Amino acid sequence: MNNMRVFFVAAILILFSICANCETLVKGVHTKNDKKKGIFLKFNNATKDDYFGVNLTLKKDGTFSYNIYTCIIRETSEGKWKMLKDLLILESTFQMDNIPVEISYEKNRNFVDSFDIAIVENMRHELQTDVFVLINNDTTKCLPMIGSYNGLFEKINRVKIMFENGMSSKWITVKEGERKITLTVMTDARIRNYVVMNRLKFKLEGKYLRQQ
Repeated sequence: MNNMRVFFVAAILILFSICANCETLVKGVHTKNDKKKGIFLKFNNATKDDYFGVNLTLKKDGTFSYNIYTCIIRETSEGKWKMLKDLLILESTFQMDNIPVEISYEKNRNFVDSFDIAIVENMRHELQTDVFVLINNDTTKCLPMIGSYNGLFEKINRVKIMFENGMSSKWITVKEGERKITLTVMTDARIRNYVVMNRLKFKLEGKYLRQQ
């Protein structure tokens, strides 16, 4: 138990170190292969032993990819970028409340016993075991993985999903008279490891990119 506590504390310290270090990124070398891939600029920041680091890639089509990693975590983001003079602005595709979700009323999905809501899946049909489903309001929710509610309701009028990191879908209206509900996250992105960027700004100073 003590060893686990030490490991957890170390992980937290590493995460804080990353946050401090990723505020400034350094422009990378632009290769011929990068040009073929449509890469406009690359920036990174990593320790010499590659114990943790950050990579940001800007493409000519106005999209970006972002990765932050350590030996124990890896988080990503992607979306649109624009440059206003020396100011870079990043806007990730997914925000805190716009995860795309499709509702259906299939009976052959993964329901726990006689539970009304199936375990949420993504586009690859991978079970999203850490996803909560909110029912009718923000306080009544369930975890389909274990078939448990935390409140009471007469019928299900609307639902939305919420990941452990707080990212969620919009409210989705449930068809009148339907009780068995299946929900599919319409992306294969790892939302649990997703970094939300809402007009995140960096200033370009020579070869350095500094978070504002």
